[in-house]
Amino acid sequence: MSNMPPTLSAAQERTREWLDAQDELESIAESSVVDSLDDYKYSEHTFTEQEDDDDDDEGEEVSTIALGTRVGDSKGSIIRDTLRDLLNSINSIQTVGNVNISNSTNVHIGNVTNINGNIQIIAEATTTTARPTRHTQRVRRKVASPVPASGNEQQSPDVVEDEQELDEAEERVNANVFISRQKFKIPKELCSIVPRHSWLAQMPMEEPVKLQLPVKYVVILHTATESSEKRAINVRLIRDIQCFHIESRGWNDIAYNFLIGCDGNIYEGRGWHTMGAHTLGYNRIALGVSFVGCFMRELPTQDALNMCRNLLARGVEDGHIDPDYRLICHCQCNSTESPGRMLFEEIQTWPHFYNIAQADDA
Repeated sequence: MSNMPPTLSAAQERTREWLDAQDELESIAESSVVDSLDDYKYSEHTFTEQEDDDDDDEGEEVSTIALGTRVGDSKGSIIRDTLRDLLNSINSIQTVGNVNISNSTNVHIGNVTNINGNIQIIAEATTTTARPTRHTQRVRRKVASPVPASGNEQQSPDVVEDEQELDEAEERVNANVFISRQKFKIPKELCSIVPRHSWLAQMPMEEPVKLQLPVKYVVILHTATESSEKRAINVRLIRDIQCFHIESRGWNDIAYNFLIGCDGNIYEGRGWHTMGAHTLGYNRIALGVSFVGCFMRELPTQDALNMCRNLLARGVEDGHIDPDYRLICHCQCNSTESPGRMLFEEIQTWPHFYNIAQADDA
């Protein structure tokens, strides 16, 4: 057997020395790193770190907080400094040198930090001092400008320059023209439907079945999910609902014909012309309109309720819904709490509401 080259033997010897040193550093690294995969919540605890002999005897109190908690600027800076010191200490522990690796793949030296969960980046809006309005600027400039002695005399060049500067100022964008955190009132007669491609809907798994129009029934449901007044969150919720209906339920597409968010938008599900999968026994003769949220103890927003009324009126005008349609709720047809007790009580006060129990008794 041939002797091993001196360079390779020296490299192996240094590798063995480095591996032996890791046993000594392992206990230090384990005490400095908290594995986020063990516990989803950190219990509140404090500890005291003694200072050196030259420093004061007072200890530094450190507390942990749960992930996702919003903190102020002062406390946030303290947390960032603490994390930076911790990462620096970890990196200093694992500093190695002269490591030779050959004929290997997927090699990693050092710790790997995994974050299990969503990361939210929240930008705090800074308040700025309001600028004077353009009207006030114009009045002040006119008062400060020289006034001609008579109306027949021409204005001085200074006055003309002032007027030109004012015209240019009119073209500048003032910070006051932007409306921050303003909730706009949606017109009651508006009926704008967000198409499928706007919320990035998947294509149906199979060829859709046509719905015979005009339909005689309209079924009101709820999605039994969280609700939001922000369009971006409603888009995410509706995409999750479609994914759940296709992958878990095994349905062809999202179950509902239309969905209404608390943001005041109507989202197209299967649409006017396609049979849904919302209510057993009524899918072939009814449209399914579902409110995004759970309404057992609260009602949808007023904008959402108005949009539902407008959608029904538009369906009648366009010939998709029978003028003498019957408005029913999911809980009247199947054993379910949908659309929620509060919303069910609200729908009973609407025109065209149909009481199935009384009709059966008659």
